[in-house]
Parts: sequence; structure tokens; C-alpha cells
Amino acid sequence: MNENIFYVNISKLLPAEELGHGKDHDCPSQACEDLIQQKMHSIEAGNLEPLEVCNQKPVNPYRTQEEPSAPKTGISEPFYHVLNGHHRLEAAKRIGLEKIPVFLTPEETK
Repeated sequence: MNENIFYVNISKLLPAEELGHGKDHDCPSQACEDLIQQKMHSIEAGNLEPLEVCNQKPVNPYRTQEEPSAPKTGISEPFYHVLNGHHRLEAAKRIGLEKIPVFLTPEETK
């Protein structure tokens, strides 16, 4: 297993709202629900890929920019912002998992 992957309590994971999750977003509701159901089946089959997270509030997540940088507030927080894996997070919550695997994005450590 990758040494950069660690497990965190699911209650310490927050969706990065700038990416459109954690609030109303333009993903068709049925499409989201279908993805979440697929992720639930995958997790129940033992396949849960780690979520990409950061522990500083993203100012502009690098996934929404042209260049690969992730400017943050510079203040580490006791929880993690999910940058990639919002549907997996929702699926894990619905299944009732308490801890899930995550990794800090490489941009986090620059």
C-alpha cells in the first residue's frame, strides 16, 4: 500500500464546495444518484480507492484551473477538504463506513 495513504474518520471530510459538491450543483440529480449507487456496489465489493484531500481551505482548487497549482489559505485545519472523490464519500456515508482511505494531494506539500 502507498505510504501516503492514511485513514481518517469520515466526519472529518468536507466536500470542496468550489468543485460543485456539498451544495446545489449542475450534476443531473439522477446521474449523481446512479454514480453513488455504482460506488456503493464497488465499495461493498471491497474496492474503495483513496480520496484526494487537502487540509487547508482551497482558495481556487487546482482542478478548476489551467495550471496545476492549489493555492490554499495557508492555515492547516483539523479536517480535510475533498478535492476528488465526492461520490465515493457519499457512497461510503450511505453504507455507514466510519473511516476511509485518503491521500494529501501532492500540491498540498509544496
